[in-house]
Amino acid sequence: MRELELEIVALDKRGAGVGRIGRKRYRVDYAYPGDKVLAVPIGRGRARLVKVIEASEARVEPRCEHFSRCGSCRWQGLAYEAQLRFKRRVVEKLFAQEVGITSSPKIWYYRNRMDFTISREAIGMRRYSSFAEVESAEGCLLLSKESDEILRLSRKFFQEKKLEAYDILAKKGFLRYLVVREGKFTGQRLINVVTTEGEFPVEEYAGALGELADSIVWAVNDSLADVSFGEIRAHTGEGYLEERLGGITYRIPAFSFFQTNPYQAERLLACVKSWLGSVDRLLDLYCGVGTFSLALVDLASEVVGIEEDATAIEAAKLNAELNDINNASFIAGKAEATLAKVEGRFDAILVDPPRAGLHPKVIAALNKLSPEVIIYVSCNPYTQAEDIRKLEGYELVKLLAFDMFPHTPHVENIVLLSRR
Repeated sequence: MRELELEIVALDKRGAGVGRIGRKRYRVDYAYPGDKVLAVPIGRGRARLVKVIEASEARVEPRCEHFSRCGSCRWQGLAYEAQLRFKRRVVEKLFAQEVGITSSPKIWYYRNRMDFTISREAIGMRRYSSFAEVESAEGCLLLSKESDEILRLSRKFFQEKKLEAYDILAKKGFLRYLVVREGKFTGQRLINVVTTEGEFPVEEYAGALGELADSIVWAVNDSLADVSFGEIRAHTGEGYLEERLGGITYRIPAFSFFQTNPYQAERLLACVKSWLGSVDRLLDLYCGVGTFSLALVDLASEVVGIEEDATAIEAAKLNAELNDINNASFIAGKAEATLAKVEGRFDAILVDPPRAGLHPKVIAALNKLSPEVIIYVSCNPYTQAEDIRKLEGYELVKLLAFDMFPHTPHVENIVLLSRR
């Protein structure tokens, strides 16, 4: 197949380099603005990088040995300052104004959770552009040096016990996922092993890992869905993880969401706190285990949190007790179904939805509730910008981007809206 010579002039929303020949536009992963590359078309406007002919001034040597084979960290070949610059431009274009961006305090070993796929060949991440192949994560620079030893000991244990890895193409096998979660500020470590139906030697596995794991959770996912959670069957230790952010201790259930970069999450919480100021009643939508709710209780007479994950809501209630907080309450339910049932008026509403953004019913409810202030925290500024355009009677007062995930194109964005 013919090779194309492309000058990369931009990045698309997924972080791929963009080059043109005539009217034809090509997206090239692992190519960056300023590069001149050889690439082979692979269909649907995409091309595979063959060779960098002239390197961008922003290009650097990737540190990870798995770079470009692993499907993660696609921007590791970009200097960190350039990463921040491109992320800032994304938000500026979406909101048509200048934006500041807060760099991550750590750009290596910053994650507190990694979901590793277990295959016959390796324990690690899906390979680039592959649904079935897995690249080993040993030597990964995202979680911790201890995670390397966990992967090595786990692979040895699984082989000794003759536990078969799940084959996603054949739809058979036993071991599916190894999820490693760490409390960066507590030093605790929780390991989740997800399998199909069968028997997993939890106690023996805990013995093999020793002090590397405070708790092991075994869960079963016997469906065809390729997800890294399931029905919990057994655990050693407490079966949960504790972390501390800004003086608040959070107890996190095995499969509940928590901010993945805790170093940057502290700055995120501090920003929201400084923007909010004192209010009477605060509503926290998509509250999880109470991350924002509990951090903001000293600014409000009452805080109400809503979250679909019932397990997370139980954790949020417990977290309030653990921190001697008595002005926060929590409701389990989907935001779009529960919001209309919440009584009373709220001075401020904080929303931190998943990447898909706000449900249309949530936007309608926000317009009806019409709080004085809305703070919108988002890991997807594209859907965030669309949602904000649908909110009636608000002006954008402040916005600030946060780099939560160095070496990826993802950017977190906070917007403060005030009622006109």
